[in-house]
Amino acid sequence: TTRKRRTMILLAFIARVSDGMMLVASMDTMRSGETSREETLDVYKSQARQILKQLSPQSPAKCDIESGPFVFHYVISDGVCYLAMTRKGYPKQLAFRYLEEVSDEFVQDLKRDSPDWRTAVETAARPYAFIKFDKILQRKRKDFADPSNRRNQAKIDDDIADITSIMKRNIDEVLNRGEKLDRLVETTSNLKSEAHKYKWGAKKYTAMVYWQQYAPLLAVFAVVAFVVYAKLRW
Repeated sequence: TTRKRRTMILLAFIARVSDGMMLVASMDTMRSGETSREETLDVYKSQARQILKQLSPQSPAKCDIESGPFVFHYVISDGVCYLAMTRKGYPKQLAFRYLEEVSDEFVQDLKRDSPDWRTAVETAARPYAFIKFDKILQRKRKDFADPSNRRNQAKIDDDIADITSIMKRNIDEVLNRGEKLDRLVETTSNLKSEAHKYKWGAKKYTAMVYWQQYAPLLAVFAVVAFVVYAKLRW
């Protein structure tokens, strides 16, 4: 029991990426003495919510975020983020296998109620709209609680997914770094667009100045040329 408590998945959240709204939540309770006074589960729940609020469609599809003795793992699929927090010693392959299985079961559960499950997620108007899925989350957390059991070891051995491409972050970088990467990309794109507009506007202004300056001379030249042409013809 102690081993399972030391390695289990402590919390699991499912949220909508577009606005970070929580759809489902399942979490463990920490016994006194497991963490210091400052490091209660509420602190990590708050960090998890902040991570979800900062997500966007441009965020990495898979990411690890270290926070003290724990790691947040998340997977984004079809506009939904599946996030879990484990202790650092918990196998990364197993954490992402857990999230993938949760994702599959969540979609299947929604399809039973509505074939158009994406619309159901997009139009959910209140937090925890799919809280009934919490029972499945709890069951899956128990199934993955101990990575040393035979079934989970087999999952680790069978998992040939490339985990080297998973984005790695630190919680301080994510929460205190300032502007998010996707926001910086958007800002850079906007600056380029504004610079292009300014450049085009400057060209138009320069052309207008030249036209105003030389248009009278061109008009006089055109009149003179017409008169000369007319005389030559006659």
